[in-house]
Amino acid sequence: MNRERLAGIRSRLPGGRAAAALTFDDGPDPRFTPAVLDVLADHGVVATFFLVGRRAERHPGLVSRILRDGHAIGSHSWSHPDPSGQSFPRLLREYRRGRRAVEAAAGAPVRLFRPPMGDVALPSTAAAALSGVRPWLWTRDPRDWLPGRTTADILGAVPALEAGDVVLLHDGIELPVSDEALDRSATVAAVPALVRRAEAAGLALVTLPSGRAPRS
Repeated sequence: MNRERLAGIRSRLPGGRAAAALTFDDGPDPRFTPAVLDVLADHGVVATFFLVGRRAERHPGLVSRILRDGHAIGSHSWSHPDPSGQSFPRLLREYRRGRRAVEAAAGAPVRLFRPPMGDVALPSTAAAALSGVRPWLWTRDPRDWLPGRTTADILGAVPALEAGDVVLLHDGIELPVSDEALDRSATVAAVPALVRRAEAAGLALVTLPSGRAPRS
């Protein structure tokens, strides 16, 4: 984690508050993002959505709804490449273009960022720094992106939440292992139980803080 700290990458919410965060990657998706937003609205909680730039460009209305409903957004690159197979110039273009596309759809600056696949190797962290974003990872990963993953599987991987937890979920899927993985129904169905588990632990569900990030 030394490189993560040096690069300003965060995985856990700051201490001193009884809070946790739900985060959703790879959207916006025209079928499943609205379903997630409906569930969150029904329970009166907020989340953070890390948006793929080309999807945000394609679905600006969904980006507007995410913000209108009180959630936070971050960028998640332009097209979600595997960073380990990319040159540094390509990563820098991906991260900058992704941020700008999300900002264009949002009509506001966007500082939050999640590197594709949680990559924290030096090329990725350097590209993020030069893109002027604040990277966030997670503390809990129920691997909901796997094909065939059920709601019970997701909930079984997160039996309880603790203060500071950041949960990784997906309302869309880029680079799916198979077409089956594109179905996000199990994740949508898991959200109410995750909300209840946060409530049972006395935790507020909050958006990730963006803090200050360097200029791009």
